Amino acid sequence: MLDGPEGILTPGWSGQRIPKACILGLGLIGGSWAGALYQSGWEVFAVDPEKASIDEAVCRGWIQGGWTEMPPFLEVDLVVLALPLQMLAKGYDLLLGRIPKGTIVTDVGSIKTEICNKSQMNAQNGSRDFYFVGGHPMTGSEQSGFGAANPNLFRNYPYVLTPVGDCPPNVVQKLVAVIQGFGAKAVFREPRDHDVEVAMVSHIPHLLAVALALATHDVSQEGGAALALAGRSFRELTRIADSSPEMWKEIMVRNSDAILGGLTLWEQRIQELRDSIQQGDGEAIAEAFRKAHVVRGYIN
Repeated sequence: MLDGPEGILTPGWSGQRIPKACILGLGLIGGSWAGALYQSGWEVFAVDPEKASIDEAVCRGWIQGGWTEMPPFLEVDLVVLALPLQMLAKGYDLLLGRIPKGTIVTDVGSIKTEICNKSQMNAQNGSRDFYFVGGHPMTGSEQSGFGAANPNLFRNYPYVLTPVGDCPPNVVQKLVAVIQGFGAKAVFREPRDHDVEVAMVSHIPHLLAVALALATHDVSQEGGAALALAGRSFRELTRIADSSPEMWKEIMVRNSDAILGGLTLWEQRIQELRDSIQQGDGEAIAEAFRKAHVVRGYIN
């Protein structure tokens, strides 16, 4: 069990040796983490059931080696849990007793309450000997898998961190420095606040893209007539509908309360616009656009 206000960290964090990291899961985000860490001077290893992904990562020079199953012990300073949501808890448990005391562990899941609660519970019962800081990069792609990984994926985008109350400040700052080294912008949220806000800025937009694609198909008797007219706006609005169905079904179900709350707000706004259109109230429509322009100005 780790205690004390200042985190006692593994040697790589103090410059006593080249820092070492292990990525659990070489998908789009995990692979991008591997490439970004490599570019930052880290020695990187990986665990992924797909040997082809490990071989490709070695070929690119992003990792020094890897395993298709979790090894008995990882002599590393940082572990990144880049696993599907339904596997995060299992991946977390696999680390217990297999990494040095003082290792920093983070994840990349788009829901934070579950994994952060698990970390706090383990800390309270004394079964954890590493530091956990929840994380979520607010960037990605409709493409998936290691082939789409990009070391610059995080650059200029927010990277949310959700440290729990028992995490020493110096531990958080070490991870912040790594993320800022990728060119990302570290922002902090409580786990529950993160889940509510991300439902609106990430999860619901994916639902809207799916709904728009399906509705456009519905309007065409032949199935594709309207789609033949699709220009840039439609393509950009529906691009994320190409994202992984398996990944998004987990997100939608696991963050359902926050998503449903956000959908209620969205439906209220749609109803206002619908009413304005029915009433022929052009000024109300224009005012909605003006307000939306102001809102978009808040995006960093």
